[in-house]
Amino acid sequence: MIEMKHVVKKYPGGNKALQGLNVSIAQGEFVYVVGPSGAGKSTFIKMLYAEERASAGKVIVNDVDITKLPARKVPFLRRQLGVVFQDYKLLPKKNVYENIAYALEVIEKDTKFIKQRVIAVLKLVGLATKAKRFPHELSGGEQQRVAIARSIVNQPQIVIADEPTGNLDPETTWEIMKVFEAINAQGTTIIMATHNREVVDRMRHRVLRIDKGRLVNDQRGGGYDGY
Repeated sequence: MIEMKHVVKKYPGGNKALQGLNVSIAQGEFVYVVGPSGAGKSTFIKMLYAEERASAGKVIVNDVDITKLPARKVPFLRRQLGVVFQDYKLLPKKNVYENIAYALEVIEKDTKFIKQRVIAVLKLVGLATKAKRFPHELSGGEQQRVAIARSIVNQPQIVIADEPTGNLDPETTWEIMKVFEAINAQGTTIIMATHNREVVDRMRHRVLRIDKGRLVNDQRGGGYDGY
């Protein structure tokens, strides 16, 4: 599903964000990526959808070696992935239904299929009654639910989330995490960068800890214990 082999990422000026990273993630796993600010978490996440490219090593996603992927093919890779951002990235002039449907319209799915899928994911994320609302009419948690729905509407095998609860209050955070749990229960791989220790401790899954660009711990089935 996902493999990183001896991955190095150097930024201009010589700063190494990742230093010889080796990681393998199987289909259906739920993986937290944790570590202090500046440790390399965001670079790790961005590598998976080719926002950043490795300076050395290999990054393989769904049997595609991203390190050799021409730029013109990156959009096709991203269609196989769901990406959720901390700042939602919703289209302000489109309502909830339209924001989600847009992800299918750009790949030219037919109208009937789009309607069925959008309704299905709205039910999954608990927004079936708010399809006609615009982003400014929603709470932060509701906007994040829309962003999650948009990320899964094309039924990706992998959902990548970069600090998806970072701007949310504790109660809303747990609601959002339950949505991710439901998505994972359907067989979707979840990879989530997070600073939220309580989430990692309470909703126990595999934890990859990165520090100074290196994988310093890989713990299956348990939070921050031992870190």
